[in-house]
Amino acid sequence: MSNFSEIENNQNSRRNFIKTTSVLAGFCLLNCDTLALPAKAPKIDRALDDENIISGKVKFKSGDGEIDAFLSRPSKKGRYPIVIVVSGNTYDEEYIQNMTAKLAQENFIGISPNIFSLQKDTMTPDEKRKVFVEQITDERIFQDLQAAINYLLEQNFSKKKKIGITGFCFGGRCALMFAAQNKQIAAVVPFYGNLKTPEFANRKQDPVDIVSKIKVPVQGHYALNDNEIPFAQLKKFEADLLKQGTAAEMFTYDAPHGFFAYTRKSYNAAAAQLSWQRTAVFFKKVLKN
Repeated sequence: MSNFSEIENNQNSRRNFIKTTSVLAGFCLLNCDTLALPAKAPKIDRALDDENIISGKVKFKSGDGEIDAFLSRPSKKGRYPIVIVVSGNTYDEEYIQNMTAKLAQENFIGISPNIFSLQKDTMTPDEKRKVFVEQITDERIFQDLQAAINYLLEQNFSKKKKIGITGFCFGGRCALMFAAQNKQIAAVVPFYGNLKTPEFANRKQDPVDIVSKIKVPVQGHYALNDNEIPFAQLKKFEADLLKQGTAAEMFTYDAPHGFFAYTRKSYNAAAAQLSWQRTAVFFKKVLKN
C-alpha cells in the first residue's frame, strides 16, 4: 500500500510566480538574471489545461521524512513509462509542471519531485543558499529522486522498466549524475545541465568527473550563449561519451541559458519548441521499445 495523497491541481498564476521569484532571486548558480519575468507573457499551449491528462501534487516518503511532487499522467487507463523531471530551483514554477504535462500528452508519466523541500518560503535568499550548500547534498537529491521512482512503481498506472530522466540547469546536472549511478535509468535528457558547478555549490563531483559511469543514451540541449557551460567543455563532454561507446547527441541553440522557461525573460520559443520535439522523439525511441 503506497503512502501518498493526491492534491488538487493548483495552476500557478503570474502573481504566484512573482512571489516565488522574489524569494529565489540570487539563488541560481550563476545566471540569476534568468529568474526575471518576461516583459510580456508569451503565448503558450498549456499542456496543464489538457482534459486528457491528470495533473496534481502527490506526497510520498523519502528517507525519514515526506516530500511532495508534481505529477501528470494520461487519464486513459493503462500503464505508462516514467520520466523524472528535475527542476533547477523550484518545482512550483509553471514551466516545470507544464513539462510533466507535456510528457503525459506523449503517453508518459511525468513527475517532478521537490528536491528543494528543505528550503522554506520563510527563508531569506542567503538562508536558502546555505541550506542548498550544506544540506541539499547529491546524496539527499538522489534519495528524493529514488523515492519518486519507488512511489510510482507502486501505482497501477506505471510501467516497471525503462525509466527516463530530464532536468533543467542544476536539475539537468543532477539528471546526469543520477543516471550515472542508478541502473533503473534508461535515458537522460539534460537541458543546459551544468557539467561543472562553481566551487561554492559544494559538490564532490560533477558530470565531467564521472563521464565513464554514464552508460545510458544521452540527448543534451544547450545554449550557445551560456556563461555557465563553455562550448569547448560541452564538446569535450560529448566526445568523451562517444569515445567510450555511450550513445550521445548534444544539440546547441542560438539562445541564452534558460531558453525553455517560458516564465522567464530568457525564454526562446524557437529553441524551446525544437528541443521539446527532439526530446519527445528520443524518449519514445528509448523508453517505449
